[in-house]
Amino acid sequence: MLNRASLALAALFLSVWGFPSGAAAAPSCAIDRPVMFGGLDWDSNAFHTELARLIIERGYGCETDVLPGSTLPLVTGLGQGDIDVLMEIWRDNVTEPWNEALEAGTVVSLGTNFPDAVQGWYVPRYVIEGDAARGIEPMAPDLRSVSDLKQHAALFRDPEQPGKGRFYNCILGWSCEEQSTRKLEGYGLDRFYTNFRPGTGAALAAAIASAYERGEPVVAYYWGPTWVLGTYDLVKLEEPPYSEEAWNAFNADPKRNPPVAFPTVEVIIGANARFAERAPEITAFLRAYETTGQMTSEALAYMQANSEASARDAALHFIETRPDIWRQWVTPEIAARVTGEREAEARSFPVALEFPVEAWVNRAMKNFVADYGNAFHAASGWLLALIVALEAGLGALPWWLIILAVAGAAWHASRHFALPVILAGLLFLIGTLGLWDLAIQTLALMLVSVFFAVLIGLPSGIAIAASDIARRIVLPVLDAMQTLPSFVYLIPALMLFGLGKVPALFATVIYATPPLIRLVDLGLRTVDRQLVEMAADLGADKWRQLIDIKLPLALPSIMAGVNQTTMMALSMVVIASMIGARGLGEEVLLGIQRLDIGRGLAAGIAIVALAIVFDRITQAYGRVNRKDAPPGR
Repeated sequence: MLNRASLALAALFLSVWGFPSGAAAAPSCAIDRPVMFGGLDWDSNAFHTELARLIIERGYGCETDVLPGSTLPLVTGLGQGDIDVLMEIWRDNVTEPWNEALEAGTVVSLGTNFPDAVQGWYVPRYVIEGDAARGIEPMAPDLRSVSDLKQHAALFRDPEQPGKGRFYNCILGWSCEEQSTRKLEGYGLDRFYTNFRPGTGAALAAAIASAYERGEPVVAYYWGPTWVLGTYDLVKLEEPPYSEEAWNAFNADPKRNPPVAFPTVEVIIGANARFAERAPEITAFLRAYETTGQMTSEALAYMQANSEASARDAALHFIETRPDIWRQWVTPEIAARVTGEREAEARSFPVALEFPVEAWVNRAMKNFVADYGNAFHAASGWLLALIVALEAGLGALPWWLIILAVAGAAWHASRHFALPVILAGLLFLIGTLGLWDLAIQTLALMLVSVFFAVLIGLPSGIAIAASDIARRIVLPVLDAMQTLPSFVYLIPALMLFGLGKVPALFATVIYATPPLIRLVDLGLRTVDRQLVEMAADLGADKWRQLIDIKLPLALPSIMAGVNQTTMMALSMVVIASMIGARGLGEEVLLGIQRLDIGRGLAAGIAIVALAIVFDRITQAYGRVNRKDAPPGR
């Protein structure tokens, strides 16, 4: 018979080796790596992703991670195994790639996330009914349906094409963008409205939010559940009622069949097929996972109302407040592991010393846009007019004349015939790729951006070269301008100027100006002091010393700065396309969104060709001036 000491020793042995004795066993993950979720770039997916991650981490003992990206690349990654789970697949927007992956057996559908996603064309309610609290009178009281938009094109005036209204389409490359484009034509609205296609969901949301905060009219495609529809009072314009037969006929042959309303979409959860086999318990949980559009909107409204709340905070709030829903997805044992106190985020810095800068900046920006947004829009008009006029002027010139002008500039800079021939050939290549008109749009934006960069950079470089104190102040600012991601200062530009060419100009100038300032400063500081002193002894004042001595001797360095500024401005074309600036960057973005390798490659070749043209010309001018410099330079 075992004595008490033996029983105690046996109990200790069992506890060390992990055998349970009454308590629930610690969770053990079915796979030996993090479960990878696809981080689609909209808030509802972020909420559902964080909710699923919390349950998997707490209930199943797995590590999780998120790979951010856009729809089509992530659907492709799901089939290839780079992504394990996508919490929102809008099948109508990714019909071909999703069906191809299903047929290939590389992905599986895990059922419905929410069955009642809506989509359509929206205007703010104050456009139709006014808003007495904000002092807004009704602008189009008879606007009820999409067809009524014909009579109100002037109300939604496009600043880039004032003779038309502006319709903000769905995200570039999504199926809803193609469907809305066909609807514009089907309703006969393409003659009255420009088809403005934002490059990202964030840009489209910013355009609607900016107009709403300023009380301006806007008409746009949008979908729900989203924070935009939950935050702003928008009215969906009426269309002929949806039927599957009429919808399919319209999409199959839009020229012969009239458009109808968008279907209410069932949004599903997708998983990689091999992952689903290797992790059956997690797969069973995801198959049971189901919400509604209203639940999702409530979660997004929580995030919007609490400016410091993240998607994970919204998921934690859902776990705390809706156990009636999520407990149905898992077993009681798993649910017991999931519940508990709100998880404490590991912090190495005292929470009491943290300053909530996000909430302060968001409130300040919202108030600033409401008070001064219209003034900024009005002030941006002449900038937009300059870009549009240059674009129209370049577009009116014969293609061969532009090529000859560039070849002439190349010869003037190099005094060799090889460079003009090569650069002319590169421009001709852009035309043969069918991208000449888009290249003109990119060229116009780039030239105006470089003009303003030089207008700001040259005097700034001269100023900091003349003062060590100014240099010590300005250099950290230049470091920040070059280090901050472009979208950080693009956000306020979108809110103040809206989408299009002006915010793209704003972002490009900020990004491209610092190298010019640095190189102007460097060139002036390396001018031989003896030459400057000699000029001073001959009676030249500081202005004459700058004009006659310093700037000519520093010109090679200044031209190098212009070269770098031009290259950096050109590198911004894809980001500019994300906010509706169009041009070659739009083709690159469209190639990414649709996984159209040929389209993206062709546009990339055209961008490289433009880069080579301007790089070689500016370099050649720098070398000419270096040869003209006096001995010792």
